[in-house]
Amino acid sequence: MAPAAASLLLLQFFVVVAFGFWFAATPCMSETDLDDGEFSISGGFDSFAYHGDYSPPSPPAPAPPPLPRSVTCEEDLKGVGSLDTVCKLSSSLNFTDHVYVAGSGSLVLLPDVTLSCAASGCFIVVNVSHEIRLGENAVIIAGTVSLAAENVSLSYGSLINTTALAGPPPPETSGTPSGVQGAGGGHGGRGASCLSDNTKLPEDVWGGDAYSWADLQNPWSYGSKGGTTSKEENYGGEGGGRIELNATNSIEFYGTLLGEGGDGGIKGGGGSGGSIRIQAHRMVGDGALSASGGNGFAGGGGGRVSVNVFSRHDDISIFVHGGRSLGCIENSGAAGTYFDAVPRSLTVNNNNMSTNTDTLLMEFPKQPLWTNVYVQNCARASIPLFWSRAQVRGQISLSCKAVMSFGLPHYATSEFELMAEELLMSNSVVKIYGALRMSVKILLMWDSKMLIDGGGDDIVATSSLEASNLIVLKESSAVHSNANLEVHGQGFLNLSGPGNMIEAQRLILSLFFGIYVEPGSVLRGPLEDADDHSMTPRLYCEDRDCPRELIHPPEDCNMNSSLAFTLQVFHLPD
Repeated sequence: MAPAAASLLLLQFFVVVAFGFWFAATPCMSETDLDDGEFSISGGFDSFAYHGDYSPPSPPAPAPPPLPRSVTCEEDLKGVGSLDTVCKLSSSLNFTDHVYVAGSGSLVLLPDVTLSCAASGCFIVVNVSHEIRLGENAVIIAGTVSLAAENVSLSYGSLINTTALAGPPPPETSGTPSGVQGAGGGHGGRGASCLSDNTKLPEDVWGGDAYSWADLQNPWSYGSKGGTTSKEENYGGEGGGRIELNATNSIEFYGTLLGEGGDGGIKGGGGSGGSIRIQAHRMVGDGALSASGGNGFAGGGGGRVSVNVFSRHDDISIFVHGGRSLGCIENSGAAGTYFDAVPRSLTVNNNNMSTNTDTLLMEFPKQPLWTNVYVQNCARASIPLFWSRAQVRGQISLSCKAVMSFGLPHYATSEFELMAEELLMSNSVVKIYGALRMSVKILLMWDSKMLIDGGGDDIVATSSLEASNLIVLKESSAVHSNANLEVHGQGFLNLSGPGNMIEAQRLILSLFFGIYVEPGSVLRGPLEDADDHSMTPRLYCEDRDCPRELIHPPEDCNMNSSLAFTLQVFHLPD
């Protein structure tokens, strides 16, 4: 026999013997065993547990960084006592690095004492169990100041100042303007720009952009640096820093908190304001706080402020206005935001500083809703997102040359919703680029304008203003639309006195219980400058005097847009 054949026979012999040994050692499975479902080719593997893509478990969250070592009262702070009882500081100190103060007692800064770490982004953090007290004219200066205790007290003349001491703003934000136009930095509001561009509308030109909208209820971002007018040197003002007061019980607030943007002078833009947040169960005092933008060639935007206090016994002064623009006086930085957490109200107030620069109001919360939104004193609030809804539980109030705009001037192709109990306008303007669906109980306008630009798009051509109880226009107020406009409600429409006007290319008034148009007031459709095509009714029968909607009214009793002017009054029989 050849050697190759002998080797093959030997290999077969070992395979047969090995298989026979395995078969003998393994009990046979009957049909009953198979029917019992105890055998599985997957060896007990649950094939239903991994339907779809397999995602490995998330790694455990990283441990929080260890707290820095606390300074000591007597050795580091040169005080008297202990941070576990009462530590009193009677002499001023200058630090070159972050300072962390912790203990189970109290910290007291006696009158005229200053704690300072005047470096960008430097921290002074105090976290004690009982009380933090700043005596008269006591001062804390740093990029970030955080005070946490059961009770916090700021006496008259005391000051916490983080102005122009910001650390870096959040990544991937554009709060610092580029170029050498000397524009202002942005944060809660956009920074101003004094650049003249005849190809753009004034509101289309700005400096640093806004950011941290999602955090306005609990702000904690630094302000941004302003731009410069030189390629060789950066003259822009620095951004404002951060301040936090957190008391589990009460705050006595008679001092001042400053987180303002730095000034840029005539060669640089102002920095934007920083962040200030206050939280306590109770607060008394008539103190003041400011996260305003810095002045400069173009003013910086205001920062963000949040106050979450259940019981407030006095009014404090709060400023979040933009900085003044030395290169274009009429265009200051945009206002920042102030959020009052207990009533859930947002205020945008530019302190009567005129501006062409917007404060962006992005997506409104849906649950829970805000209660009120106030736009005041030359502030300009813009809702730029397409198909947005501005909804609050209470009122939207515009006053003192305030402007609120929906959409973008060059893209009037969207619909917007405004829903509230009341829309109150005094010496103010609402602009809509597209179509507006408004639903309120009361619309009151005093020396105000609502301007609707339909943009010539048939899809969004019709705006609807519904006020279920009352619409009143006084002191030369006007609602103007260059497209179709429906105004309806179940109460009264009152145009009170000369100059009041509701006009549209096609105007439909319906379902009101009563309509009062006093001498000098106007209801108009179509517009005075309408062409013949726009003025011609869209007729659906051979007779020009019988539009179809008058012969066959729609089920909702609203006249459609085939007529230039339609009026329907609802009347209950006696």
